[in-house]
Amino acid sequence: MKILKCVQIGTGHDHYFAPASSMKKRGDAVLLGCARVNGEQRTLDGVPEIDLDDVVKMTDLDAAFIETEDRYLTEYARMFVERGIAVQMDKPGGQDKAEFDALFDLAEDKKIPLHLGYMYRYNPAIKQAIGMVKRGELGKIRYVEAQMNCLHGRNKRRWLRDYRGGMMNFLGCHLIDLVLQIQGVPDKVIPYNSEGGDGAGDDVGFAVLKYGDNASFVKAAAVEAGGFGRRQIVICGEKGTIEIRPTEYYPGGDGIKTDMLVTLLTGQSETACRSEKLTFGPFDRYDGMYDEFFGIVRGEIENPYSAEYEKLLHDTVLRACGISV
Repeated sequence: MKILKCVQIGTGHDHYFAPASSMKKRGDAVLLGCARVNGEQRTLDGVPEIDLDDVVKMTDLDAAFIETEDRYLTEYARMFVERGIAVQMDKPGGQDKAEFDALFDLAEDKKIPLHLGYMYRYNPAIKQAIGMVKRGELGKIRYVEAQMNCLHGRNKRRWLRDYRGGMMNFLGCHLIDLVLQIQGVPDKVIPYNSEGGDGAGDDVGFAVLKYGDNASFVKAAAVEAGGFGRRQIVICGEKGTIEIRPTEYYPGGDGIKTDMLVTLLTGQSETACRSEKLTFGPFDRYDGMYDEFFGIVRGEIENPYSAEYEKLLHDTVLRACGISV
């Protein structure tokens, strides 16, 4: 098997460490170096530093990981797509709709793999839950409630001012992705993002996604003590409910785990049901993502997330941030 030659651009994204960490465990790809841009300070241990100008001169690259701060992602991704090099770009892809759409149109026209870093797509509990939805095991979906909370310090909360919608852009995008996979594009998006003072940006992100007479909601807060343990996905259908809470937890040692409670109706009354608790893991939240990406690069699989879907998702994230599209 050919060893894929890769580079990384940027260390400004919160997930900047993920490609190097995951690739240390792989034998099918090598990370040749990382080019820091836009005054970034963080470095990757054990990964050579290279200049962006030197990266541009490389003629035998197979893939590039774009891990800059969000606002620069599409700019650097385009540099590689134009050269015919596959790109794994972190999420959500900035807040410029035209720039984002043009990048995906270019990749589609040139048939260049362009893959986004939504790591919850590869959480085994979430994958199983979405599979159950697609197979109709929950019946018609009434609503989804999704939360991704944490407790950030003042500096991080002030950084949120750089993005409309703050936490909805930063973490809420993960949740919107899941709601769209479960229910499709909403009829209406009602944003209700707020800031908590101290010069912070929108450190509580909230949005309602309307589907006919039903409504789902997503919430991403940066001010919640114990918020990580209350990250959750609840899917309520006519035939049953799935609760994934917390979405991830660390049991000690390597990897993370996820618990999923499945409650299915067996009769007409509220008490006529059966419940089963499933535990997944330990696993690495990024390994599955790169397995998929490299499979796409090698031509072994097709990207399950089309350019059309990614553009609709990006539009919905912008709407949830209060941006008209």
